[in-house]
Order: sequence, then structure tokens, then C-alpha cells
Amino acid sequence: MELSGIFGAGGALGRALPGFVVRDAQLALAHAVAATLDGGGVLLAEAGTGTGKTLAYLAPAVLSGRRVLVSTATKNLQAQILEKDVPLLAAALGRGVSAASLKGRQNYLCLRRFERFRARPLFRFAQEAAGYDLLERWAGATASGDRAELPALPDDYGPWREVCATSDTCWGARCPREADCHFQRHRRAAHRAQVVVVNHHLFFADLAVRAVSDGEVLPRAAAAVFDEAHHLEAVATQYLGVQVSPRRVADLVRDAEAVAGSGGELAPALRELEEASAGLWGALPRGDAPLRLRGHLEGEAQRGLEALVRAAEAWGRRLAPRQAENPDAEGLFRRSSELLEDLRRFAEAPGPEEVRWLDPRPRGTALQSAPVDVAPHLAASLYGRAEAVVLTSATLRVGGSFGYARTRLGVPPEARELVAESPFSWATQGLLYVPAAMPDPNAPAFAPRAAAEITQLLHSSRGRAFCLFTSHRALRTVAEALRGTLPYRLLVQGEQPREVLLQTFREDVHSVLLGAQSFWEGVDVPGEALSAVIIDRIPFASPGDPVVEARIESLRARGEDPFRGYQLPAAAMGLRQGVGRLIRDRGDRGVVAILDPRFLQKSYGRFLRESLPPFPLTRAPEEVARFFEPGEPTAVS
Repeated sequence: MELSGIFGAGGALGRALPGFVVRDAQLALAHAVAATLDGGGVLLAEAGTGTGKTLAYLAPAVLSGRRVLVSTATKNLQAQILEKDVPLLAAALGRGVSAASLKGRQNYLCLRRFERFRARPLFRFAQEAAGYDLLERWAGATASGDRAELPALPDDYGPWREVCATSDTCWGARCPREADCHFQRHRRAAHRAQVVVVNHHLFFADLAVRAVSDGEVLPRAAAAVFDEAHHLEAVATQYLGVQVSPRRVADLVRDAEAVAGSGGELAPALRELEEASAGLWGALPRGDAPLRLRGHLEGEAQRGLEALVRAAEAWGRRLAPRQAENPDAEGLFRRSSELLEDLRRFAEAPGPEEVRWLDPRPRGTALQSAPVDVAPHLAASLYGRAEAVVLTSATLRVGGSFGYARTRLGVPPEARELVAESPFSWATQGLLYVPAAMPDPNAPAFAPRAAAEITQLLHSSRGRAFCLFTSHRALRTVAEALRGTLPYRLLVQGEQPREVLLQTFREDVHSVLLGAQSFWEGVDVPGEALSAVIIDRIPFASPGDPVVEARIESLRARGEDPFRGYQLPAAAMGLRQGVGRLIRDRGDRGVVAILDPRFLQKSYGRFLRESLPPFPLTRAPEEVARFFEPGEPTAVS
């Protein structure tokens, strides 16, 4: 079937989907993806909100007849593709579509580990014991073993760590439950499928496995499509880095005790490892913010690290003769060797292309390391992984150019570009409001003035708003100022699970949701419930963040302007994501309010405005109130 017969007037999608609207941009994107899959190379494709980009790359992927790997930013988007988009495409084509989804091991129940835990369940808190009945009933009934079937259990439910599949504890072919292993069954299905839907984290985990061994997690594919590709730099930074935390060592000690027992010949070396670990973490500087490490640790902390290296070496020597006894001992030895390698790395000074820092966490400070620039790594591994690679997102350009994405993601210069414009009517569907008189965002007067502006806007919009903040501190300050002053339900990030907040927001049409980073993107609330997006300030990354700081220094050392070349484009991309929460459908209308005066006052404001949809601009609050009055929408001059 030709693509025009799928996406065109009277086409297959129109017959399968009531209300389907023909979009020229969607068909153009589908043709560009098809040409890339057929001819190879790299395609950068920005597809505006409402374009229908998922079907635009799925259809040519299926029609190509070749195995295509589709990588998304989130597990939620994975589920949407497999449960909604693939069945719709199959109905339109009138035939089955060979597709499978695969997540990281930790998302699946390990039958062997669950049986061991069930024989002797241990809980840290009474709440964990209360939730165990649900976990046990589900474990006996689930066909998929996918933890996503347990939304009632909190994300940090402790027993899940004891029963999920992990590469560290997997027995592989020697496992007595290997034949009915949930993860292996999903993996086998992925190796049989033509379209394999994964997420970016799993994709980079697979790259990491391939870099150090002949193994692989994902099947080899002729082509790869990266949806929400603007996330690739952040995910690659995480997976190309190294971390050693108190929890990592404690988990190793706990698992070693389970395998070798708390007594016996291994016990002294294990106790030494545990004590040396406690000594290191106790000697590290304490603080609430990450602390950049420009060289070795100092004083007692460095001596503690060296002591932990010696303890890990001694533990490894004692464990080595036992590794052939059983799969658990073999896995312990592998983990111990990896831990020792990482500890030795931190005991040496950082390399010139590496940034290190101390990362404060609830269970203790961790040692972190990451490459300053991931572009060379992506250029070497990402684009050579498949003959054809498609990078797509609603936000790949900033300031009207793909230049930033090309630089940060190491995209080859010959890569093709396509812009599939959104079908929405920005002049009538939206309004951009920037207050006429606001203090500088760093001034003490900004927070109370922002709370007053937000209050006025919420009365005009009758609730129905996302208030997006660049920091949790600002969120909490405004939340306290608004609490008890609004006739609408106030939903605050951190007071309930994210999905609970979103579900409540959708159901209570006039509610107001205050959120920080995780609500700036990946949230889809079409319709009246979301009629205003209020952003407190331009989302510049903190220059004190160790990775950001190192990248600024690297660009400056190369004679480049880090603000224009890195900080500003990154902020523009983040701003585009936040603004993009507003108009999700042709019938949506709403106001974007940006309270940061720099958006209009600074010379770089023009770059930011050119990165956003061309909403009409107003500085008058009465124009906002008029926009929300009942009646036909009118453009603001």
C-alpha cells in the first residue's frame, strides 16, 4: 500500500479512525521517513504538535518489511505505541503488524527471586508489608510480569527491588525458571518482531553491553527511529558515566550474605568491605547541592576511598575461588570486579574530557562521573548502529535552526532535515502574556510578585492551569502563597504521585497543578482542563551544576560562546517543551504566561520568541481576561 493511500483523503486511516483529519505535514513526514529507511543515512525531523508523527514513522517502518527499532523517551510512550498506535495501523492496513515492546529487566518480575522472597519476606516498613498481598496475588496471576500492571504500588516500593529481574542476579540459561522467565519471553518476542519498541534508557544500556562484551540485549535492526530525540544527550550522559553509591555497596554486601551467609571464611573480608564503605561515605563532604571534583578527593575522604579500594581487592581475592560454585557466586564476583574497577577510577585524577562530582542523595552521597561531551560517543556508536536513523521530536529546532541538535547529538553533516509544521492556528487558539512590570527573577521581590500574577491569571482562567517552575523551592514558595486563597483545587507536585495528580487534574476541570521539571514535558491534557500554562522563569540550567559548568568551561576553552552556543539553546528547548503542554488538539484554546521579564527585555529574548509558536503577544491582563470570556475566539493585535 502506498503512503498516500494510508494518510490521504479517503485513505486507510480515515476509514479506520473516525474523525481522522488529513494533514499534509504528516504525509510529508511519512515520505521522508520512508526515503531514509529505503536509502539509509540520518534524518532530523521536527514534527510539530498535532502532526501525528508516531503513525508517520510507524507506517513506513511496517511497510519497509525490515526490522526497525523504535526508541522513545518514556515507558508511557512505549505503551501508547504498542497498545494504541500499532493496533490502529493494523486496522488501517487490514493485516497484522509484527510488533513487540521491551523494557529494562528491572521492570519485570523474576520468578526465582520472588519464590526466595516469598519463603522469607522481609520489610523495612509496615506500609511495605501492607502492600505485599497485592504483589503476591499479582505475581500468581500475571501473564506479562510487567510492573506497569501494578500502578497502586508506589514507585519506591522496597520489596520490588528484591523480586525484580536484574542483570546482576540473573542466572541465564542455568535458571530453573528460565523457560517461563518474563523478561526472556519479552526478549524472545522482540527478536521475532519486525518493529521493536524500546526506550532510550534500554537502548543505551544495550550499547553499554555491546561495548564491553559480545552480548546484546536488543536484536540487531536495519533502521532505528528515536522519538523525543531531544532527550538523547541527557540519557547518553547518564549511561556513559560511572557512579558508586552507598546503596550499590550495601546491596552487594546484602546479596553476598544471602549467598555466602554471615559467617564462614568470606565473612571477615565482607565485614572489612562494609566497614571501609561506611568510612568513605562518612568522610565525604556533606551538602544539599552537587559538589564538583576537579581532582582527587582530599584528606580523610581520599584515604577512605583508598581503604575501600583495598577492601574491595581483598574481597575479590577471597571470592574468586568460589565463583564457579553457582550462578549467584559468579554474579557476585562480576559485580565485585566492576565495583573495584569503578573505585580505582575514582581514586585517580579525572581525565580532561571527564567531569566528576559528589551527588547528595537520601541514602548518602554518591561519587558520579560523566563525559563532558557525548557528541563524539554518539557519532561513533549511535549512527553506525543501523543503516538508517531517524531523529524526531516536536522540539528539535531552536531559533528556527537544527544547529544545536546537530552539535549536541554528534549528527553527521550529511544528515537531511525536515520540518513538519503543526496544523494548529496559533493566532486564534492561543495567546502569549508577559506582564508589563515584573522584578528581575533573582530579586527577593520576584516570588511574591509572581504569586500575585499567578493568582490574577487563575481567576481569569477559572483554574484549569499548569503552573510550571524551574525549581522546587520556587514551587513551594508559591504553593504556600496560594494555599487557601483560591476557589479551585490546588494540586502540588510531591504531595501525591505524579499520575494521581494528573488524573485528578483531568477529572477536576477547574483544578490547578503546580509542577517542576517532570511536568514540563511528556504530559498530554487536551481539552478544557488545561487552558493556561504559567511559567515562572526562563529555564536556564544552573551554571553551578557540575556537568553544565564543565561544558561551559569546555566551550570557552575552544573559543566558543557557551551562552549562545549551549545555555541559551538549551533553555529555549526547555521553554518550548513547557509551552507545548498547552495546545494539544485543534479544539484547544489557552494562554501561555511567561513571568520572566528577561523574555522581552534582554537581547536574547528574540531568539527565545523565535523558538516558540507564533502566539499573539499581550502585556495587558485585561486582554487575558477577555480571551477567556465566553464567545468566539478572536485574535489579539
